[in-house]
Amino acid sequence: MAFIERKERRTTFVPGPFDLIKMARKSMKRRNKRKEFAVLLNQEDWVLKDMGVTRQDVREALATKGDPALNLRALIARRRFWSRKRDTI
Repeated sequence: MAFIERKERRTTFVPGPFDLIKMARKSMKRRNKRKEFAVLLNQEDWVLKDMGVTRQDVREALATKGDPALNLRALIARRRFWSRKRDTI
């Protein structure tokens, strides 16, 4: 039996000018959103406590990839889930 080697064709994506503009806008929106979210770090502790958030939660949400608001929501939901009293059988 003979083995035949086949090289796969690889296509490279060369972005056009509109693609570059779209990527630049997207990165600027992401950066602005993170800056707006970072304002929470300047808030007083009682304001954060009223929101149900700690300063460490805000830092952790900013440190992870993706949308910091979604990350913060996930952290809060996780904390609420684990802090509920469980029914013992």
